Amino acid sequence: MKNTNRQPSSGSVLLGMAAGAALGAVGTMAMAQNQRQVKRTARKLAKGAERAMSQLDTMVTDLVERRMGL
Repeated sequence: MKNTNRQPSSGSVLLGMAAGAALGAVGTMAMAQNQRQVKRTARKLAKGAERAMSQLDTMVTDLVERRMGL
């Protein structure tokens, strides 16, 4: 019997947050009036995605290290 009352893992939550931020940035870019704003938003999106992936990598590394230590 499967346990259906599981909490989402923090990696899934982080990935969902990154996806939400990406969608928000795309919406902002679509509404931008000038090219400068579009470039600025794209840089922010790239920086946020890079930060999210770095955090996810750190979380996975910590998890693997804890599992290897058991």
